[in-house]
Amino acid sequence: MMTLFLAMAMFALVTSLSPGPVNILATITGANHGYVRTIPHIFGATIGFVSILIILGLGLIQAFDGSHTATQVLNYLGSAFLLYLAYKVATSSKTEQDETKKNDAPTMFQGLLCQWLNPKAWIVSLSGVTVFSSNGVIPLEDLGAFSVIFFIVCYCCISTWALLGLTIGKYLEHPIHYKLFNRIMGGLLALTVVYVFFISK
Repeated sequence: MMTLFLAMAMFALVTSLSPGPVNILATITGANHGYVRTIPHIFGATIGFVSILIILGLGLIQAFDGSHTATQVLNYLGSAFLLYLAYKVATSSKTEQDETKKNDAPTMFQGLLCQWLNPKAWIVSLSGVTVFSSNGVIPLEDLGAFSVIFFIVCYCCISTWALLGLTIGKYLEHPIHYKLFNRIMGGLLALTVVYVFFISK
């Protein structure tokens, strides 16, 4: 049993810590707003991912396995939403950020939505349920353990990216530095979305 839990934890760590739209948004938010203001995004994104994992583990995986159309619709909607966020990040200025600093940090619902419309989250969840299932079915006790493990690991990994952003944020007081950082991060976010979209096709 401990071997299974360790394998689940390693899977969760590798997939949660790797660069992706949610982690990049956490870095951007941490840099622009600080860690405390990033917690709603982190918590929402963690809840969002675990909820996807649970509903796939409870049987929705069969619907995705048998429906190429459903997968494609999700990919298009998610990619469009995340590319819009990338554009907003890349085009924001220091003046705009200062004027709206109190109101424009991502909410918990937005963090959850980022996962639900994130192709990477669905790919990872599908892979996880498949890897730890037997004949396409994952026992409820294993699904429960996997969900708890993923919640803890996912929250810690997204927090790590937010703290990285917090460190970077110390150097963004100058408007030029701020604009350069957001353009780079917006471009990186767009690239990860495009990459995930094509590997999920």
